[in-house]
Amino acid sequence: MNPTTKTESSDQRLYIAWCCETVRHARPLGRAQKEGCGLWSVKATKHRLGANAHLQANCPACKRRARLNPFTRRVYSYDSREAATAHCRALNENLQGGSQ
Repeated sequence: MNPTTKTESSDQRLYIAWCCETVRHARPLGRAQKEGCGLWSVKATKHRLGANAHLQANCPACKRRARLNPFTRRVYSYDSREAATAHCRALNENLQGGSQ
């Protein structure tokens, strides 16, 4: 196989809109769990959501690292960065408008 040839599936980017929120799980050694800031962000990946349980993203606001598991967290997947960014922007504006 030619190393410069890529498969079509590996060229396809997936953009995941995710919310920085607290997910209730058991914490090791009884450590307290940090609260999420509620900010919606976008993560770009080549892996399909749900196919790989090890997808993680860092929140740009609170620097919290979150696992992007669609069964325990609010996540949405998009084929374009513009659509994902627009969705996150709308949800963040709604979040800020509701707190003022």
